[in-house]
Amino acid sequence: MSRAQTTFAVALAAVTLVITAVGLYVPSRARRGGKTYKGTAGQWAFYAHRVTGFLVFAFLLLHVVDVSLVRWPHLYDDVHHLYGNVLLRLFEVGLLFSLLFHALNGLRIIAVDFFPGAVANERRLLGAAVGLTVAAGVPAAVVIMWPFLSGRF
Repeated sequence: MSRAQTTFAVALAAVTLVITAVGLYVPSRARRGGKTYKGTAGQWAFYAHRVTGFLVFAFLLLHVVDVSLVRWPHLYDDVHHLYGNVLLRLFEVGLLFSLLFHALNGLRIIAVDFFPGAVANERRLLGAAVGLTVAAGVPAAVVIMWPFLSGRF
């Protein structure tokens, strides 16, 4: 792995780990009346929405950096060769699930905000968002990982 590939992979992993760790730590430390607050489905959907939004934003920033390397073709080719690596493909699968959940949960939030009757069905709407995320994400994840699943990498 070249220096550019290593730097890019380390930056992507570090940003992803920090955002995920903060996203998991903050709600776990929430206290109410001396007891740890477990949260409701809506509260966890809020945290998941924030974490997935930050992950998508972080990947977007790294994507802008990697595309800006087109000025230096050798570095650009090195970084883009890295995308064929199994580790980066797993990151792409994570990004895919983050994008899907963030988009579908955003639609759930819109429904709850604009349709008063949706508030009573908030938990079902969250279940639908998660279900659709898995239903759409698993086949797409297979396509992303196919070179490694088929043994043609």
